[in-house]
Amino acid sequence: MTVFQLFTLCFLSIFFCTGVFAADISVKDFGAVGDGKADDTAAIRAALDKAAETDRGASVVLPAGEYRVTGTLNVNGCLLKGLDAGAWSSDRATMPTLLVDHTNDPCINAGHAASVHGINFEYDHKGQEARKFGPAILLSGIGVSLTNLRISQPYEAIMADGKTNIGRLNIENVFIISARSCGVYVTNTYDIATLRNIEVWNPNTYAQKNCTGFKFGKNDEIRIDNCFAFACRTGFLFVKEKDGPTWGGMTGCSVDFSVLGIVIEEVDSLRITSGCLWAHSTSLKTTGPGRIMVSGVDLRSNGDAALIVDDCTSLTLTGCNLGKSGPDWPAVPAAKLNGGRSVLLNGNTFDDNGPGVFIGEKARYFSITNNIFQRSQFDAITDKSPSNAQKLISGNLTEKISKSADP
Repeated sequence: MTVFQLFTLCFLSIFFCTGVFAADISVKDFGAVGDGKADDTAAIRAALDKAAETDRGASVVLPAGEYRVTGTLNVNGCLLKGLDAGAWSSDRATMPTLLVDHTNDPCINAGHAASVHGINFEYDHKGQEARKFGPAILLSGIGVSLTNLRISQPYEAIMADGKTNIGRLNIENVFIISARSCGVYVTNTYDIATLRNIEVWNPNTYAQKNCTGFKFGKNDEIRIDNCFAFACRTGFLFVKEKDGPTWGGMTGCSVDFSVLGIVIEEVDSLRITSGCLWAHSTSLKTTGPGRIMVSGVDLRSNGDAALIVDDCTSLTLTGCNLGKSGPDWPAVPAAKLNGGRSVLLNGNTFDDNGPGVFIGEKARYFSITNNIFQRSQFDAITDKSPSNAQKLISGNLTEKISKSADP
């Protein structure tokens, strides 16, 4: 080894040992115990404060253990992490755990350039159906990244503060169990946000009656990929906030065992591509303005129509499957067109478990073309639109058969 090489090795060793280049700050070095009994709030806060002092941020590490917290942890410009591998371990909580033991304010306030990775959150409702905790993670800054997390039994899991620009948001690989009120709420993303592989899974009946899996307000070109809502009141809800509604797209998102699949109260422009929307009541419902494009989606419902259009600026539905989960709801059509300024149904397949499309008295401008209605004892299309409605109904493949006929 040359003298220069030896000098360089010694130089780097000194820097690493003195912490100049050290990227990881252990909460244990600040007094955290991690036994699930001691209050580790102050120790974790001290580690986060130390990380925030660095020019480029640092990583605050939770070694293996369960850390009871009794107040909010502010993460700003640094990474709070558990496992580097970041397994989200849906059914088994193998990651370091934050045991949330306070009902006021969020567990984590994620400020500008905050990152949270590889951690399990646990809540104790103490036998109550819905002990009202604050959010597990409150989004209050630009450039927040949340990855490989497990959040069990929250009242609200990941929530925007509703007033801060949280643009460039990235959330992926998150498993949320039994969210009592809401799984994920995203609004005020004034730059592109990404949500990928997030599951809100609710095994209890309270959540199915009350929980919104994903809620979206004002978003600029948000990308929502392969997200899933199970046993929610509403799987995906789009609403108008004070600064406007959502513009963006959904790809491969699914709903199962929920009352409502996707409900659109208002959007700017929304693309929905692929995925399964299986709901107890309605798979896709539009009740307000917005341009909506749906393609390659399986819409299947039980007690009400899979598609209900009460209002929209425009709806284009192509290459989808629509129908019932079985023959037990024979009086309910697969689709109800109750209104909407412009509605196009083209190239879709309707099953034989009930009527096809019902067109109501407020539908005035629509096109139903080149669809396949499977051979059925039910009417394919029932048109109750007014005489002055502008419409095109053509090229559809239909055949009504008697009840006793062999299909």
